Amino acid sequence: MKNNKYLSKIIIFFFVMLTFNFCASIKASAEDNEIKCFLDGKQLHFDVLPIVKEGVTYVPMRAIFEAQGAVIEWNNTAKTISAVRGDIHVFYMVKEGKVFVNGQENEQVLKAISFQNNTLVPLRFISEVLGSNVSWDEGTHSVHITSSVAEAKIVPPVNRTITLGSQEVSKTLTDERNRFEIRVKHYGIKNNQLYSLIEFSNMDNKEISINFKSGDKKIIRTISKEKDPMPIQNIENCTQVTNKVVIDNIAGKVYNLPEFSINQVCVSSNQSQQNAYEEWKNNNSGFSVVGSNTVSVRRYVQDQAGGLQNFVIPANSIEQLILVAPVGGENRLVVEGSYFVGGLINKTIEFKLDYEVVSELDLGIYSFVYTQPVY
Repeated sequence: MKNNKYLSKIIIFFFVMLTFNFCASIKASAEDNEIKCFLDGKQLHFDVLPIVKEGVTYVPMRAIFEAQGAVIEWNNTAKTISAVRGDIHVFYMVKEGKVFVNGQENEQVLKAISFQNNTLVPLRFISEVLGSNVSWDEGTHSVHITSSVAEAKIVPPVNRTITLGSQEVSKTLTDERNRFEIRVKHYGIKNNQLYSLIEFSNMDNKEISINFKSGDKKIIRTISKEKDPMPIQNIENCTQVTNKVVIDNIAGKVYNLPEFSINQVCVSSNQSQQNAYEEWKNNNSGFSVVGSNTVSVRRYVQDQAGGLQNFVIPANSIEQLILVAPVGGENRLVVEGSYFVGGLINKTIEFKLDYEVVSELDLGIYSFVYTQPVY
């Protein structure tokens, strides 16, 4: 009887061990088949694991755009993405799979898919339109994304950059405590003007307010908005013609001579329509994708003295400003400012942008960033 109990325990033990080894092998197999994604050598971790469908690797939409430095706007109604990365503007229609890069339609068409209530987009397709290179390593079952190095070749080195107080730092000011960054992304000289694209990245759960001191610079912001309906113009000829009766007593004749005058009510109406059209054009002219009602326009946001007060960077968001300043003797831009951090301890931190530019800016390359601004 005892031997039977002992034998039963041995059988149960081996059964448990067999089950454990089987489950472990399934888990190891699943881990071996898991697709790993690397960006410039650093592994990316997604909330939803990458999946492969018909030979295409799909990853979460927002994560893959933002990992490569793109600022995106998601239109939930139209199911479209508008993304900006440096001088690249991508407009992606997820249902149709169409993508426009700087206004030009891409030949390839790949739709997004829905998985576990998440929108997943084709990894290679999106990465390549953002200017990155993508390769597949079969041995490690991994995708490797290499971001474009074109920016490093175009942008000259900065001699002196952002400073925090008296401490000089690199091209990017990083405030780790408040999870805030100020980055000089693009800059250069064109037509005796120094153009600089400044990016503010606020990754904290509280908003940050930016201030620039006064100066001779122009501060421009890019705004994405829906186009307004074009106002109807009905411009009329305001010249009125009336007959003037002239009697020639000597010749005994009567003449009807035309007399011209201007209808001032008509002139006012025409002017009002033209003003309305000019205002509409200023509010709706800018970069737009064919077939889209979204337009990116530029606005001067500085005050009369060339400063900027309380420019808010919302929580967990990125904002960009373009600074245009006349070139000085040393081709240098010096801008002093501060940012305010709220929360448990309200604090104002001062900073200085101080950098020198040594080369011409190719506005053709940066046509999206440096389009003609409007008021």
